[in-house]
Amino acid sequence: MNDIIAEDVNSQSGQPPLGDRNKPEEEKKRRGAIWLWILAVLLFLAALVAGAILYAEQATRKVEATPAPQPLEAAPKPVAEKRAPREKVENAYFFRIDGKDAEGRAASFDYIIVTSDYTWVKGSTTEVVSNDTVIPEDEAADRIITPKVRESFASALDVIAVGLASREGDRAAEEERALARAQTVAGWISKVTDASIPLWTLTLGQYDRGACKAQQDADSSYERPVLLASVRARGDGVNLTEAFSDAISGHDNLPSRNCYSQFELVKIR
Repeated sequence: MNDIIAEDVNSQSGQPPLGDRNKPEEEKKRRGAIWLWILAVLLFLAALVAGAILYAEQATRKVEATPAPQPLEAAPKPVAEKRAPREKVENAYFFRIDGKDAEGRAASFDYIIVTSDYTWVKGSTTEVVSNDTVIPEDEAADRIITPKVRESFASALDVIAVGLASREGDRAAEEERALARAQTVAGWISKVTDASIPLWTLTLGQYDRGACKAQQDADSSYERPVLLASVRARGDGVNLTEAFSDAISGHDNLPSRNCYSQFELVKIR
């Protein structure tokens, strides 16, 4: 009976049952949870995008800050030295060399180095030793300037007597000795050549091994050798001193101008 009365009361009041009244609140909460979840996802995606942008910006700045690698510079190539053509003629070696003066005028030379069988007696300006025996002065011209060498002088435009001294001793004294030796060689040349051929002396002074790399070999010596030279060809007005200095330089089998303390060419005939 009481139950019937309660139902009548509820029906008469027009209000839904208690369970139905709770459903909108639960729906509201559910929708709020969905929106919170959607917001969290959006925030997470925004964080990912922002992180990617920040990483890209940092990478770009790093690339810009890193200097571009500089191209490697090629190591300077050493100046190539050439080998002077050499020919053995009896007791001497002929080096065929060419040079130019400061104005570009050319000249060609035979640089003649008597083999190491013949060298100046140490300290002497007139005596040459061969196989430990001093050559008599009156025989020196014929024994050193052999017939084949004389033939080359016969067709030369100029002939040059060269003198030098060894590295030992006072420089001034050795340079005087070099000049005296050039004059001795000029005397030998005068005996075996025609007087019409111009004759020069070339004083090289003192040999400087410290400034000259070791280019000598077992066949010849550049410290106390007997040296001669001739001019095979020359341009008009050529400066022979400059052209000859240029000619002997830049060879791996000849001493350069820097190997000696002087380079003085003087015409004496």
